[in-house]
Amino acid sequence: MKTRVKQMICMVVLASMVCVYSLATTNTKAVLKDPQVSPRQMGNLLAGKVSKDSSKSKKAKKKETVYIELGGDGSTKAVTVSDMIDPKGNKGPINDESFLDHIINLKGEEKYTKNDGKLVWDNKGKSITYQGTTNQQPPIAVSISYSLDGKDISAKELEGKSGELQIQYQFTNNARIKGHDFVPFVVLGGFILDNETFSNVVIDNGRVADYDESKIVLGYAVPGLSDNLHKTLKNAEKYLNKMDLPEQFTITADVKDCTMSMGLIVATSNIGDFNIKDAIDLSNIKSEINQLQEGADSLVDGVNQLSDGSKKLATASPSIKTGTKGLHSGLKKLKKGAKKNHKGNKKFHKELKKGLSSAQSGAKKLKDGTNELVKGAKSVSDGAKKIDKGAGDLNSGSEKLSGGIEQILNGFEKKGGINDGSKALKNGAKSANNGVKEFIDLLKNTPNTLDQQIAQVIAQVKEASGGAITTEAQLNGLIEGINAAVKGGTPLETVLETQSLNVTTYYSLLQAYYSIKTLNSVKDSISNLINSHSSEIKELSDGMDSLENGSSALVDGLEQAYTGLYTLSQGASSLAQSTGTLKSGTNTLSKGTQSLQDGVDTLNDGVITLYSGVKVMKVKIGGASPQLVSASSKLAKAIKQACDGSKTLADGTATFCNGVDTLADGTNTLKDGANKLNEEGIKKITSLFGDETEKAIDKIQNLLDAGDSYKTFSGISKDMDGEVKFIYKTPEIGERE
Repeated sequence: MKTRVKQMICMVVLASMVCVYSLATTNTKAVLKDPQVSPRQMGNLLAGKVSKDSSKSKKAKKKETVYIELGGDGSTKAVTVSDMIDPKGNKGPINDESFLDHIINLKGEEKYTKNDGKLVWDNKGKSITYQGTTNQQPPIAVSISYSLDGKDISAKELEGKSGELQIQYQFTNNARIKGHDFVPFVVLGGFILDNETFSNVVIDNGRVADYDESKIVLGYAVPGLSDNLHKTLKNAEKYLNKMDLPEQFTITADVKDCTMSMGLIVATSNIGDFNIKDAIDLSNIKSEINQLQEGADSLVDGVNQLSDGSKKLATASPSIKTGTKGLHSGLKKLKKGAKKNHKGNKKFHKELKKGLSSAQSGAKKLKDGTNELVKGAKSVSDGAKKIDKGAGDLNSGSEKLSGGIEQILNGFEKKGGINDGSKALKNGAKSANNGVKEFIDLLKNTPNTLDQQIAQVIAQVKEASGGAITTEAQLNGLIEGINAAVKGGTPLETVLETQSLNVTTYYSLLQAYYSIKTLNSVKDSISNLINSHSSEIKELSDGMDSLENGSSALVDGLEQAYTGLYTLSQGASSLAQSTGTLKSGTNTLSKGTQSLQDGVDTLNDGVITLYSGVKVMKVKIGGASPQLVSASSKLAKAIKQACDGSKTLADGTATFCNGVDTLADGTNTLKDGANKLNEEGIKKITSLFGDETEKAIDKIQNLLDAGDSYKTFSGISKDMDGEVKFIYKTPEIGERE
């Protein structure tokens, strides 16, 4: 009796596995290992988008299940095929194709004729279910190997043994159809391991769950898919290596007096019904990638122009600095000469007041004073020339400064430049943030969607039971009551009679019962996943908000920088005009000081003549001397003010030149950074996509189409729709009670 119950449980596991496939074939590992999946994959998982909806199709449909009995090493011992044809309301004979032998109609009385693999069935408007056998090998080959305590062992030798057991299920995909060299298959295995015999159960690609006094072990594989993707998408090898696409699964456990009930393995090519191009908008991807690269190139060009302009400005700044220093030096000498001249005039006037009796001596002193005046005038002339040269350098530097700033502004204003690139970055960050929020909302709504699936199963139960069962609790009570009676020794047929149930209705209710349990388990797993990773989800959401806000702040900052540069441009233009006027004035000053020197020379000659005629000069100079003292005092004060102003100008110019050097260093660093961003960032992104994106999408879609196009194992008419799945029964090990 215990063996029979175990076998019944195995059948229930199979039903549960098929239920899981109806929800998760697009990504089985999402159920088995709870990894991260894309929003579209999660949507397909929850909505149950697996097989094409042919409910509106008028074609007859053929649903095929292939049962394979495996030997201990995984070799095929027998293949039995069960086909169910739904006429879909079509009248007249049904055309079918099949290479099966020993075909038997299992349910109805419809007859068929067979000619060279073509079948023609009578059509009474009802589904036709038939069965046959074949020697043809299934598309997925299975290899089973065992090791005990690290040594290989056969299934037959394993009976009654104890130790550390490892069972490996290896799969090879040999499926081919016309137009496709590879057909993707997903494989899911289910096993019941008794806790008295097996402990410390682990599976590498799958999941282990407790059930009553046993463990349910589910494993999965996608044989051949990894190699095919590497061949198809050669440029994406780095990313494909990170994907989990196993060819096998291995169960490891500690075993005592080894016995093992049969296991079931399901394989299907129906891995998803969606058009990948509907999920990815390729309409603007080329132009957007080009805009991204153009924006990066414009950024580099603008930064290069900024760097060149700042270097020119830095080159001109030493000339400006030297010129202002020369101006200050010349005015210092002029100040010194004027001071000496004033002192001489004061002394001269004092001597006149004492009397001109010592006229000769006073005239000699006057001669000495005029000699000093000649020297001072020469210093004034030399300083004025340096002022004129410095003003010319200052004018040239200000013009270069104005041109450099204009180049920077062009880098901002140029189409596809810094402004356009920052705005594109802002828009891209906003779009990415919206996509992340949509994914988080979809993930959080997952449990509600599974509740809807459970409600749909209850609705089907209500219809199947004629309204007798309307809630999950009623269904659980009925099934668990029947199972308890059978486990207590009452024959199943007797229990069903007391419940007024036939076998067909019972198995439908049993399948619904385990389907709901599986859905609740999946819902709990996903809810736990959401709760355990809530902090990571929040960090992702907050991080995307920060990215969007940061890109927006970058745009605002660039706009402020542009405004500042524009204002500086206006000031630089005015500076260039002012330094032009200064240049003109210093040129006039230089000419005037030359005339002053010539006049001083003439004055010196006159003093010498006056020295000879001191008596005549006594009268004239006696009246002019006070005026000369006053004028020299005013001249000394004016020159002192000019000298102090030139020092301030020289100090400010030095600070300005230091700022120019800092600007040049900063723009050079910015240039290196922009070039690195373009070479190591933008160009790698654009090269990853480029013109190959659409081709890669076509190749992936072709792979999905290949799985959807595999509709039959034993044959199908072109006038039919079809779907097929393969169920492998693994052998038992040892005698079961």
